[in-house]
Amino acid sequence: MTEADGHRLFVEDYRKNPRLVIFGGGHVSQPTAHLGKMLGFHVTIMDDREYFVTKKRFPEADQLVYGDFKELDKYITPYDNTYYVILTRGHIGDADCLRRLLHRPYEYLGMIGSKNKVRITRENLLKEGYTLEQLDEVHAPIGIPLGGQLPEEIAVSIMAEIIKVKNQHYSAYCDEKVETAVLEGRHGVMVTIAEKSGSSPRGVGSKMFVEPSGHITGSIGGGKVEYEAINHCKEVKEKEVKHYALTADGQDSLGMICGGQVTVVFERV
Repeated sequence: MTEADGHRLFVEDYRKNPRLVIFGGGHVSQPTAHLGKMLGFHVTIMDDREYFVTKKRFPEADQLVYGDFKELDKYITPYDNTYYVILTRGHIGDADCLRRLLHRPYEYLGMIGSKNKVRITRENLLKEGYTLEQLDEVHAPIGIPLGGQLPEEIAVSIMAEIIKVKNQHYSAYCDEKVETAVLEGRHGVMVTIAEKSGSSPRGVGSKMFVEPSGHITGSIGGGKVEYEAINHCKEVKEKEVKHYALTADGQDSLGMICGGQVTVVFERV
């Protein structure tokens, strides 16, 4: 929300949804990909072994790529809002990926490995002309140190670090299914949280698309607010704003005790 000429305005900054690109299709990559999908990322897996990039191993992945890591530029298109995770089966594959990714824009670049492997890789790349500034941007060894040993525990540490980087500056990303519904030309009401305070469940920018059939894509947090918003969609003509109070009494009250306020924008699409 911002103020301009005595008016309060809700401004949306449209950015591309986040992508998680994992190099290597091994045992750590599987739970990392699963967590990535749970957290709303578009997930790509690449490996130079064809039998490691299958739907059976990665049923939730959006893209599976088989190819030589030295030629990853042929398969993986540069994309600003990307989180790269290097988990290949050896230091050669890791270094091949790192060399090419350092020339790209990214939000996060992490590489698995021991401190010794990371040190040697850095020394080699410095000799090749890469700068300390470039290499200092790489999260290596990858992940927040949680002391985990299992693939699932390592995956949690990786995604925890990615979440920490992603949320340094607050952003709410539109669910890709909501985006798809609009791009396919479906009709309905777009519901967006424009402002919140207190204990409201979802952040500013969260979206939900409600179709006349009752089909719902996305969420603004569930519970009483979402229930009331869904019901109100039937009355929306073009565009309007409603305020919901998560309190037990008062104007716009929803009869709740958690506290907080939510301002919701309704737009007919």
